[in-house]
Amino acid sequence: MGFKEVELKYGRKVVKLQIPEDNLLGVLKTGNIPAVDDERQAVVNALRNPIASPPLHEIVKAGDKVVIIASDITRNARNPVVIPAVIDELKGAGVKPEDMTIVVATGTHRGHSREELEYLFGADVIEQVRVVDHDSRNRDNLVHIGTTSRGTPVWINRLVAEADKVIITGGIVYHSMAGFGGGRKAICPGVSSFETIQHNHKLMLNPPEKGGGLKPTVGCGKLKDNPMAEDMEEIAGMVKPSFMVNVILNDEGRIARVVAGDYREAFREGCRTVEEFFSLKVKERADALFLSCGGFPKDINLYQATKAVENSMGVLKEGGAVVLFAECPEGVGHDDFRRIILEFKTRREREEELWREFTIAKGVGYMLTLNCEKHRVILVSNFDPKDVQELGMIPAQDAKQALEIVEEILGSHYKAYVVPEAGSSVLFLSDGIELFPGK
Repeated sequence: MGFKEVELKYGRKVVKLQIPEDNLLGVLKTGNIPAVDDERQAVVNALRNPIASPPLHEIVKAGDKVVIIASDITRNARNPVVIPAVIDELKGAGVKPEDMTIVVATGTHRGHSREELEYLFGADVIEQVRVVDHDSRNRDNLVHIGTTSRGTPVWINRLVAEADKVIITGGIVYHSMAGFGGGRKAICPGVSSFETIQHNHKLMLNPPEKGGGLKPTVGCGKLKDNPMAEDMEEIAGMVKPSFMVNVILNDEGRIARVVAGDYREAFREGCRTVEEFFSLKVKERADALFLSCGGFPKDINLYQATKAVENSMGVLKEGGAVVLFAECPEGVGHDDFRRIILEFKTRREREEELWREFTIAKGVGYMLTLNCEKHRVILVSNFDPKDVQELGMIPAQDAKQALEIVEEILGSHYKAYVVPEAGSSVLFLSDGIELFPGK
């Protein structure tokens, strides 16, 4: 029997997986995605040649109060490139710097120090334009603008609500709950109230009286009939952003594509690009998956590393096995993620906690527990084996032991995919129907 050796990134090292060729359905990788030659020029070109919209300089005029919504420090959206280009375009149209405000879309995250704002935007930007952190809990700085068809009360940052023109920026990526990040997420959760964000995010859950669990239309790449995503778009429609510019980054964090224009149409075009770059389509489900997050920093902690699992579940048979290679030098990660797994012992208890107060970290932890209920999740990591078991997974000390455990669970005739960059690619079952939007 022959073996296939696959190198998998593990922290800053590489581990070698030797899998029997008879068990291997395929090694799944996205192609190399090149960065644009000139990031600044790519942004300028998009601003001047937008999708389904006049160019930015034709939308604004002298005297307009313009708000630019920008991603916070938890997101790489190439702010130091994008924001100065937007500001220069506004200046060219006659808008004065004193009439511009950058509202940092913190959602429920903390605010920023001056040093962090300099890192995010550059010293030149924060010296000439007012920069304000959104605060989702400060009612004095929020305005109620209505209620969505799904009952979400919509409270928006006052500066955004009262601006003459609103420009949204950010980065489009796959998102395990909203389908895709970017676009309308600059509004909700970006500059919405805590109450608005809570109500919107809980839409991913089935109510307890309907059996609980996740709604089946919630997941990576799913926009159609995804209640959380559709509610976000409805909230954005109440704000009516004047213009959008979003970036799609490659694995090195450089700009590979820029989309700009109408906030709905440009976003959809960006989602198609993300699908083109980062989706891996296969024709059959596997009994087992061998996943590497892609090494450091994607496997810095378990909270970050579980993205690889969520990205891959669409092609695994019910009751299958997942092997996750994730060094996790910083342990579990986010405290809410840890608490929802360890302090709440049943699915019902976890769901009650999510209904009480939803956070993304709790949601991610809850989704991991659902995967551990449906499948056998084997973790190769720095964790103490007892801690792995407490978290609901099976510990393995290395690739060899992980293979042995998979064979114990599934027998010797299992079929598996190996995914070396599972933290940034998403697996889909190809059924001949175009994935977008929401297959």
